Amino acid sequence: GAYLICANLAQKMARRRMDDIDILVREDDFDKICDYLSGLPHVRFIRHKWYFEKEFEYYLGSYPCHLEIHYLLNYPARFHLPSSALFARSRQMRGVCFFPSDEDALLILICHALVHIAHELRETLFEEIALLSGRHGFSWELFWENADATGVKQFIILLLSCYVRQTGRSIPLPSLSLAQRLLQPLLSKPQHDRMPVILRKMLLEIPFIRNPWGLILNKLMSDRRVQSIAAKR
Repeated sequence: GAYLICANLAQKMARRRMDDIDILVREDDFDKICDYLSGLPHVRFIRHKWYFEKEFEYYLGSYPCHLEIHYLLNYPARFHLPSSALFARSRQMRGVCFFPSDEDALLILICHALVHIAHELRETLFEEIALLSGRHGFSWELFWENADATGVKQFIILLLSCYVRQTGRSIPLPSLSLAQRLLQPLLSKPQHDRMPVILRKMLLEIPFIRNPWGLILNKLMSDRRVQSIAAKR
C-alpha cells in the first residue's frame, strides 16, 4: 500500500485496503531502528511477533497507524527473497529511502499473496499486478529470472496464469502443469471465498511453499527465540 502511494500508482485505483505499513531494513540496522522508535513519545511498541519483525503503533495526532519493521520479508522456508538481494537491486529515492525494483515489487506482491492465500485473496490483487507490470521499463525477462530463485515459482506461474485468464491480458508465461490447470478456477475470487480455510491451505498454500517442514521448524524455533527475548526484558 505505501509503495503504491509513493510510486504514484495508488491514485489509479478506485480503492485499496491498507492495514499497516511494512518497512524493510537491513539486519544490521534492525535493533538500532527499533530502539529509536521505542523511544519516541508518539510511538508504542506492540510486540516482537517473529524474530525478524517488530510491531509498533505510530500516532499521527490521535490517529493510530500500525507499523511493522522487518529485516526479512518472511521465513526463508516459505519463499526465498533475501533482503540483501532486494536492496542490491533497489533504487535510492531520497535519503535512506529505497524502492524495490519494479520486478521485485511484483515478486513481493505475489509472495505476499501466497502468505495469505489460505485466509484471503485480496480483491485488488490483479489490479495491482497490472499496475506494477505496466510500469515503464518493467522487464518480464528479468522478473522470471528473479522468480527462479524464490523457490515458489510454480505458485507465481499459477497466480499469473489466473491473472491472464481473468483479465484477458497477455504476458510471457511458462507452460502450466496439469495440476496448475486444475487449480486455476480456485483462484477466482468467488470460488476462493467459498472454500473453507483448511482446503485453501491444503490446495493453494502447502504444495507451493518452498519447504513446508522447514517452515514448521522455523516457526517453532522462532516462537522460542521470541519468548527468550521477552524473558530477558
